Amino acid sequence: MIELPRKETERRWKATTWQWPIMHGVTYGVSRDQMMAKHQANHIHCVYAKNAKSADQCLLTKSAMANALGITVNVCGTKADGKLWAK
Repeated sequence: MIELPRKETERRWKATTWQWPIMHGVTYGVSRDQMMAKHQANHIHCVYAKNAKSADQCLLTKSAMANALGITVNVCGTKADGKLWAK
């Protein structure tokens, strides 16, 4: 589990819209600035899973579903082990 100090979380909530949830996470193979430059948004879609393998499966399933609905999908970064996502 990734967690920032409560004081930092409160600071971030006060700088945005406090009603929105905040998720602290780690991205592999892409910096925050790189991701923000590509997506030009202050949010990401996420999946919840019990382990890395299940998280990868959820990510790929959700991406395929969005793509099938005509939504442009960009998967940023790498897997936790540094390997690239297959194209």
